[in-house]
Amino acid sequence: MATVVTKPATLEDFLRAEAEAPEGTRLALIDGEIVEWGASMTTRNARHSSTMMRIGQRLNNWLDAHPEIVAIVTGGEARCRLTSDPERIVGLDAAVFVGPEHVRAGCEGKQFEGPPVIAIEILSGSDTHDDTVERIQVFLEAGVKQVWIVDAELRRVTINRPDGEAEIFTARHELTAGPELPGFRVPVDSLFPQLPH
Repeated sequence: MATVVTKPATLEDFLRAEAEAPEGTRLALIDGEIVEWGASMTTRNARHSSTMMRIGQRLNNWLDAHPEIVAIVTGGEARCRLTSDPERIVGLDAAVFVGPEHVRAGCEGKQFEGPPVIAIEILSGSDTHDDTVERIQVFLEAGVKQVWIVDAELRRVTINRPDGEAEIFTARHELTAGPELPGFRVPVDSLFPQLPH
């Protein structure tokens, strides 16, 4: 019996699949295979998108206060080639990339090449536990130093690190992100939309 060998998908294959995918499909290229990546939707609910903007605002405020750090904050499914061997291309809810090459990519409208220092995933109602664990593993294997899993419903952030340790910050805590983001400190509750008093 003959074995059929298929070639691993390339960036070009991924971009073509992304363009041809039904509306609402979120794709990634993992180890040469084009797969659905977490929640399949191109639009986000109000809490998700507001949380993303608030996190981005806090990160940009921190970055503006540290002009000595050459970095860029991204959001909104930023395309990133985490690794090229194996080929892993994902979209990121939010991220912090450090280095002039990443700032240049952000200014020139290119995709990000190489892992961010911090990858941030905001949970959606359709995310499963298995999906979330897989994304954490993919990011950490690629060299991401911190993977934030943000639960806007429970108003908490879990920071996962390569050493297997995880820190949970609830709404009454102050979120810190050292050593990768020196001096970054924000009340966790400030990352989420607030009801008017």
